[in-house]
Amino acid sequence: MPKKTTDQAVDMDRMWVVTSEPSAPLTRGGQEGRGTSKQPLKVEELTTNVTIFIQQLGKVLESAPDTLGKFHFDEFEIHADISADGTLAILGSGVHAGASGGLKFVFRRGAASSE
Repeated sequence: MPKKTTDQAVDMDRMWVVTSEPSAPLTRGGQEGRGTSKQPLKVEELTTNVTIFIQQLGKVLESAPDTLGKFHFDEFEIHADISADGTLAILGSGVHAGASGGLKFVFRRGAASSE
C-alpha cells in the first residue's frame, strides 16, 4: 500500500506485490538484476485469480479420500505464491523459494452430516 500522507489518498484498488522476479536490466557484468521487485497489483485481478485457484483446488480436494490406511485427513494446507501479475501457483518439487510470502490456504473437513 502507498504511504499515507495528508496530501495523498490511499489507493484501495491496488496493492503492492513484492516478487523475486528480476528487477533491473542487465548490468556491466552482464548479470541480470537479482533481488526483489515491488509491483502494483489491481485488487480486482487478485480477487479473480484467488477465486479461480480455490475452485481448482476444490476439484482436487473433493476427490481426496477421507482416510488412507490408518490415517484420517482432517485438514489440508496449501501454500501459493503470487507473481507480479497476480497469478497464483503452487511450488512444485525441486523449486526452492528464497524469501517466501504468498498465501496460505487451510481447508478443514466439515463434520459428517447424519442426514
